[in-house]
Amino acid sequence: MRDKEKHIFHRDVQDALELIGGRWRGAIMASLCGSHKRFSDLKADLNPVTSRVLIRELRYLEHNRLIVVERSSLAANSVLYSHSEHGSSCAPIIIQLRDWAVKHRIIMLDVIKENSNSKT
Repeated sequence: MRDKEKHIFHRDVQDALELIGGRWRGAIMASLCGSHKRFSDLKADLNPVTSRVLIRELRYLEHNRLIVVERSSLAANSVLYSHSEHGSSCAPIIIQLRDWAVKHRIIMLDVIKENSNSKT
């Protein structure tokens, strides 16, 4: 890969991580995989997120067209959040990321066990 291609590759990865990175965005996107959720459902899934932070992150994801906010005309407080069509294309990546995290956790537990065994 040439330097310019490497730079573009790194920038693209950085952009993707900015969209779903951080403490809550990826978790919100994961929570919405395959379902619509109300604000209270998301808040319960992501406990201990504060309402203020959750609102900010939901607005960010909506602004970036990763989620859709459906407001009911029948009930004033009836709002559902879901992946947009574009956001749902991220679901397989989120699932793969979760699978990788589970494998990494197992590896790290093995490292901890090895370290504790070598100290005794």
